[in-house]
Parts: sequence; structure tokens; C-alpha cells
Amino acid sequence: MDDVVRSSAKLSIIDRRVWRIDCGNRELVAERYRTVSGRFRTVWLVPEENLRGVLWVEVVEETPIDPSP
Repeated sequence: MDDVVRSSAKLSIIDRRVWRIDCGNRELVAERYRTVSGRFRTVWLVPEENLRGVLWVEVVEETPIDPSP
């Protein structure tokens, strides 16, 4: 079962990050993953009531590096 979880995690690529900007500080509030099948999954890292203020969406364009030998 662990192999299934790990292999599916390797197949998901972060393509967006959402940051909350408050008084010059920024906090990561969400990440969006693109799966091999082309679907998207958003993982929210903070409760909805904390989503106040300016939100900035970062487009992640880096190609992931496979650390496996």
C-alpha cells in the first residue's frame, strides 16, 4: 500500500501555489497539483476563516527532478 501512495505522489506535479500576503509577510495557504491524467487537486493548508487579505497565485514552471537512482 505504501508503494501505491508513494508512486501516486511522484506522479503529481505542483503547478500553482497560493500565498497570503499580510504586512509584508507571506504565508503559503494552498498548493494545486496536476496529476498524470490531467486532473487538478488543490490542498488547502489553512482554515477558510484565515483566508483574508491579499492572495497571490504563483505559477510553478519548474520541471521536477527525480531523485531516484
